[in-house]
Amino acid sequence: MALSADSQPHHSTLADFISRMDEVIAPLFTHVLMVCDSLNLIGREMFAIDGCKMPSNAAKEWSGTHAELNRKKAKIDRSVERMLKAHQTGDQQDQPIEVTDRERAQIVKLEKVSAKIKKHLTTAPERYGQRGTPVKGNITDPESAKMKKSKGVIARLHRGLLRK
Repeated sequence: MALSADSQPHHSTLADFISRMDEVIAPLFTHVLMVCDSLNLIGREMFAIDGCKMPSNAAKEWSGTHAELNRKKAKIDRSVERMLKAHQTGDQQDQPIEVTDRERAQIVKLEKVSAKIKKHLTTAPERYGQRGTPVKGNITDPESAKMKKSKGVIARLHRGLLRK
């Protein structure tokens, strides 16, 4: 507003100006942020610029409420138990070695996934929405959230842009 003398130009005019003057704007913006930070005007939790939506590394399969993630962990643990029983039965019947190696690798992978979910459930608090109902969190990126865009809901987007 200071640069435009409070004339409130259209956002595309501002975007065009900034894209043409990026060598001047970037240091100016950094300086403004430093001044704001020195005056304690910037919170230490999250800093976002102009509602900018940034993609996160959160995947849908790693999202869920604590109850959903508990069910997923239990399902994985049951699969591991079933595979171990099948493996023990196979040992008794002398199955080919390549099948058992593949099964062992799958068991190790599932155990790691189960441990990752368990660690998240014990360390991350349950998140609640505005109505007090549990909200899906994400194991990979706990600070991500679903966001609506013109083409529908994007799976996960990171809520902050710069962090302290």
